[in-house]
Amino acid sequence: MAEPAAKKQKTEEGAAEAEEKKEEPEEEVEKDAVALKGAKLKDKITFLTQDTTLNVVLSSNSSLLLPLSDGGVRHLLAGARSNVGLKAGRYMFEAKIVEQVSRAEESNKPHPKFVFRVGFSTAASSPLMGNDETSVCFDMEGFMMHNKEKTSLGMGARYGKGSIVAVVLNLEKGSPNHNTISLFRDGKRVTKPQALPSALQGKPLYPTVTYRNLAVALCFGPQPQAPLPFTCHMPQNATTAQASLQEAEKETEYEVLFPICLPDQGGFDWLDSFKKKNPKYTEISDRMLLDWAEKSGIYAPKGVGSNDKPDLRFGIPEMDDMSIRRMIQSVAPLQKRNYIVMEVRGNLIKETRADALSTYFDSCYKKVAKVVVGEASKDFVKMSQELMLAEKQEQSDKEFKMKKEEAARKKAAEKKMKEIEKAKKKAEKERQKKLEEMKKAAEKAKKEAERKKAEAEGKEVPEEEEEEKDVEMDEEEEEEEEEAEEVDEEPPKAELTPEEKKMKFRKTALPDVASSLLNRCFTKFTVPDLEEGFDDIAYEWSQGGKAVDYVSKWIKEKKLTSRVEDLTPSTWFKTKAAAWQKVLSHWQAKVPEYKSKLVKKAQAKQAKENKKKMAEAKAAAEKAKKEAEKAEAKEEEKDEDVKEEEEKAEAMEVDEEEEEEEEEADFEGVDIFGVEEVDDIGGGTPLYKEFAHEDWALMSLSFELHLMAHAFKKDCDDPDRKGIVLEHLAFYYQKYYGKQLNLKSYGIENEAQLVDLAKDCVFINKDKVLESLLDEEIEYPQVFVKIAEEGRRHRALLVDMGDESAKLKITHAVSSHHKGGKDSGKGMGMKGHSKGYGKGIMPVGPIGMGPMQQGMGGAPMGMAPMGNMGKGKDFGKGYGHMPFGKGGKGWKGK
Repeated sequence: MAEPAAKKQKTEEGAAEAEEKKEEPEEEVEKDAVALKGAKLKDKITFLTQDTTLNVVLSSNSSLLLPLSDGGVRHLLAGARSNVGLKAGRYMFEAKIVEQVSRAEESNKPHPKFVFRVGFSTAASSPLMGNDETSVCFDMEGFMMHNKEKTSLGMGARYGKGSIVAVVLNLEKGSPNHNTISLFRDGKRVTKPQALPSALQGKPLYPTVTYRNLAVALCFGPQPQAPLPFTCHMPQNATTAQASLQEAEKETEYEVLFPICLPDQGGFDWLDSFKKKNPKYTEISDRMLLDWAEKSGIYAPKGVGSNDKPDLRFGIPEMDDMSIRRMIQSVAPLQKRNYIVMEVRGNLIKETRADALSTYFDSCYKKVAKVVVGEASKDFVKMSQELMLAEKQEQSDKEFKMKKEEAARKKAAEKKMKEIEKAKKKAEKERQKKLEEMKKAAEKAKKEAERKKAEAEGKEVPEEEEEEKDVEMDEEEEEEEEEAEEVDEEPPKAELTPEEKKMKFRKTALPDVASSLLNRCFTKFTVPDLEEGFDDIAYEWSQGGKAVDYVSKWIKEKKLTSRVEDLTPSTWFKTKAAAWQKVLSHWQAKVPEYKSKLVKKAQAKQAKENKKKMAEAKAAAEKAKKEAEKAEAKEEEKDEDVKEEEEKAEAMEVDEEEEEEEEEADFEGVDIFGVEEVDDIGGGTPLYKEFAHEDWALMSLSFELHLMAHAFKKDCDDPDRKGIVLEHLAFYYQKYYGKQLNLKSYGIENEAQLVDLAKDCVFINKDKVLESLLDEEIEYPQVFVKIAEEGRRHRALLVDMGDESAKLKITHAVSSHHKGGKDSGKGMGMKGHSKGYGKGIMPVGPIGMGPMQQGMGGAPMGMAPMGNMGKGKDFGKGYGHMPFGKGGKGWKGK
């Protein structure tokens, strides 16, 4: 349906009126500038190299700023601060986006977001504005930025390529817009005057620009490119009373400082202190790269790596390939400025120092080694402790705030519950009150009816009793005690402990150098000398030879506690370890052989007893028969012949009974350390026949720790390293034996308890170093069997006396680690050769044999496994199989 003509005309007129009203400019709050009086700045306003980021390229006239955009550098912000500081008056400067820089070959890849910020900063601030309280700026998206906070300006349109933006700084006292900044686009006001942050008031402010992947042109006067609605002076016309210029460097020599500082001894705190006093120095370090990326809105994982080499994984391939570091190494020597190259590890090693020195080949650079080692100055120690206290106070404030917030939440919850209860009580009282009122109304009506009836009957009407006023006070109206207002408690004041007061260097959350990397290289640390190529060596704390001695002493002490990361087991160790495995395999295989022999012997004995009984029964029958025959026989010769045969048979039986048996050893009474051969202490009995899995494991552990203690000294070949430090025992165990040291498998919780298990062979000395009680070239490894057997008997005695704590808690998992030979732990054993007896044999006790029931057959039978002696099940029929290593519950023969 068509809109009526009159209505349509009215709508169009309203729209035109609204448009006209919209285009009508608001009254300008700034007035035209008055003429300046006094001497004006003579030199041209420019950008000093030290006040720009490393990725800024200046044009010849310093009015055009270009970015470096190769590789990961294009993701970083660029920033430049001019050399004019405005202290008073009202001034403006202009900036224009000339070009948006992009690479055609990567048009299909995500491009970093264009950034353009204009504003003011202080002389010591970073040219990357918006990240701290020392700068304030407007960005191209309609926000004002200060100290990482954004404030929307309500801008209807943004500005981009070709736009000329101007920032007006009003420091004019008496002006209604004093201490404000305003933004204009193409000569038109974009936002009302914005209050200058308090942190910037009263300080000289420098025009600054921050950008990314843009070419930017700056104009400081004398005339604006896009005039404003009012006249405003430009910095190039400023008077010396209202502005000052930082002079361009006229020096022809620049310093490159290489701090030489030991890890975790205040190096970075010294650096921060030095930079605060010397803001003209540009730091080159991975720490600087991380900070630069964060200010560009790109973040890496926090708390990873070290202070010297933080984790620089940003999730952006172009940045993760470290192309930024390569860019700095290429560009830095070409930009004439003062540098401070902070590489804690690199600056301590002669070879890496030489590589770094070669980068700054230009003769304009004076290469200085700043040796920051030794006894720290009193001022530094004071600063370090102040930083420690500040950190401690900050942590205390956080905890206090959390507790206060938790208490407030708890109180609010309690208050809410009280209010709910109060509401319930009030509702109940209201209900009771209504019931009482209804009851009174009913009684009153009843009395009124009685009165009327009495009047009608002419009776005397009783006088109405005066209704008592309800003076009952509503409990809700009772005045409640006002709770005392909470006094805002101040957070507790943190204090340093006596131990912290003795500390000269602050301990940071991350180490200066990762421990694994430090352990590999600290022995190469040296104090530099002039022969390396330095032009000068400056000592901050200990001077000259004292600094050298300090580093030498530090290295020596470090050797006592650090790990040898690149330790390689020697041939001597491998030979000894292989020999041990061979003899261990032999001993472990000997036990099932010995047990098999016992089984065979028991079988033979039982068969002999059975045969003897059968022979006795047969002889008795023959004898009875012969005696009967003798009674009937009359011939004397015949009787004598029978007697002679009987005597012969008895003699043969006696000979069989008196057949010499193999002599058995007195196992319980044997002199353990007097035994010459542990494989046979007599009668073929091995000394280790009673060993359970925990005894084998403990014996192997004792040998391994003994061998490690001697091998470490040989492999290090360093008199300053006294041996394996207890805290690194597991690390070296992995290095030497290629397997992890699982303390829980031994039933203990720490390395000290582990060494205590093997205390008959090794011990920990006063320096917390592992030492062996046995000679390194011990000729008889049998001594470990003797020591293990002695320990086993002693523990068994303690257990018999009721001391259950004497039992070892070593698991079967450890037995598989301490394996003798390649088949150990997988089941190595001996197969039987014929059918076993019907119900087999059951071993009783560690190696004792139980009764054997009669069956059929008569050859070796299957046995229970060796692993957990004395707990094997019955042996079954068929060919037995004796797995070795993981025993414990027995295994029936097949």
